[in-house]
Parts: sequence; C-alpha cells; structure tokens
Amino acid sequence: MTGEIESDSGSILFDGNNISGVPVHLRSAHGLARSFQISNIFHDMTTWDNVALAVQAHAGHSFHFWKNASQEQELRRPAIEFLAMVGLENRAKFVAGQLSHGEHRQLEIAMALATNPKMLLLDEPMAGMGPKESQAIVKILQNLKRKLTILLIEHDMDVVFTLADRITVLVNGRGIATDIPDAIKKNQKVIAAYLGEESYHA
Repeated sequence: MTGEIESDSGSILFDGNNISGVPVHLRSAHGLARSFQISNIFHDMTTWDNVALAVQAHAGHSFHFWKNASQEQELRRPAIEFLAMVGLENRAKFVAGQLSHGEHRQLEIAMALATNPKMLLLDEPMAGMGPKESQAIVKILQNLKRKLTILLIEHDMDVVFTLADRITVLVNGRGIATDIPDAIKKNQKVIAAYLGEESYHA
C-alpha cells in the first residue's frame, strides 16, 4: 500500500484516488503514513529533532535555509505537540538513541503523525515489547483511533481484539475471514488455522 514493494496485480484505491503507480513520497502526500517493524529513526538526533525533521519533510521546503533549524518555531512547535500525543513531551531533548525500545516505537508514531495522515499503517508495533510497554502503546492507539484510521498488522491477539473494529485474518498471505472481533473469535476457519482442528470440539 505504501509503495515500498510494487504490487503484482490489482489496484490500490485510497480516498477516491488510484495510487497504484504513485511513488512512495507522493503516497505520503495523499495521506498515508507508516511505521516499520524495526524502528526507523535517527538515533544520534534528539527526539524533538526527529519529529521536527518529519514536520519539515511533510511541509516540502527548507524553511529559513541559513537559520538554525533547532530554533525554527514553525518546526519546533508542532513537533512538541506530536510528541505530546504519544507521551514523549518530557523526552523532547533526549538523544533518540538513549530512549527505550518502547519509546522508539512512540517516537516513530509521532514522526508518522507529523505528516498529518488520513491513515496510519502500523507494522507490528508491539514487537519486542514487554507487557508494560505494550499497554502504553495500546493506550496511545486507542486515543489516536478516534482521530484517524489505523491499519494495524499485529500477532498479539489481545492487542488486536482490544484495538480493532474490524479484523482480517491472513493464512499464507491470503484472507480467510473479515469481520468484527466477536465474530472472528467464533469463526471456525480462524480457530482451525490458529488453534488446530481439535479446537472445533473444545
């Protein structure tokens, strides 16, 4: 969907537009933003600078080229607002490499939000996290889902059932069921695929 990998067939319609052949950066301009399974941040820059850079990239210009970007309020002000949305405003001046794994996830979400997306694509945001970090991300996403559409790929089913309004279950890359969470829990194809045939009789 984001254009990182070219599709073999079909078309991708987003917000009424066919974006199948659109370059990655222009898909972002259409309103798609994503996080990666492995965090994709600038470890030697501050948390604030990471988000300010995302704000600048989305704006599409260099602001005042000869001015120190760290003093540019058009970048700094919205950056701190996005950090606040993911609970990192108190970590704004920390070097990103000093943050915990869970905070890296939060930072990456803030950077995605800085592009003002219509849809946020999240690739296994809970990967490698402990229960406490996962709960923090779930709370953030519960707040965000009231403001924008989120497409989440996740193997932690407790997280999926907590967050999702609608679920598609994939087996070997193909969808076997799409429905609301309560219906997915009772779907016999899903039970057989993920829990084994004996679960039919449990």
